[in-house]
Amino acid sequence: MSITTQDPRHEDAGRRPKIAITIDGARFTTRDDDQEAASLLRLAGRDPKSWNLARLVPSGEPQRFKDGKVIDLRDGDAFISVKQRVELTIVIDGESFTTKDDDQEAAALLRLAGLNPNEYDLARVRDGEEPKVYKDTKIVELRDGDVFVSVKQSSPVA
Repeated sequence: MSITTQDPRHEDAGRRPKIAITIDGARFTTRDDDQEAASLLRLAGRDPKSWNLARLVPSGEPQRFKDGKVIDLRDGDAFISVKQRVELTIVIDGESFTTKDDDQEAAALLRLAGLNPNEYDLARVRDGEEPKVYKDTKIVELRDGDVFVSVKQSSPVA
């Protein structure tokens, strides 16, 4: 006589309690209490190649998950999808730099190029337009392929 015991992890899914979660404010229910982040993104209609999943944490930074990460779900969990940052290539004084931060202070970009923001300003150069000069505390919105030049600050003559 053989005795077979059933592993409780593989019991009928219909007997498992429903778990309610939200993703980007939309409500979903499941009986599967552990799912990959990519699966949850697809559930919410998001492409895991372009989006990451993050669990909202009370009074804290959202907890981000990689696509293959298996997440233990709890009833009431709230998630958001976060657009993945793409790498941008910009040019400053003829030298290429890459970044994933699409908005930076002009001073940070000057430092990236090895320049002192106390001595230089940053100017965006676009075909058919006058160069636009940014002072060091100005936030610069970046796009892939942007071209900048440094501009030596003039000092007043005494």
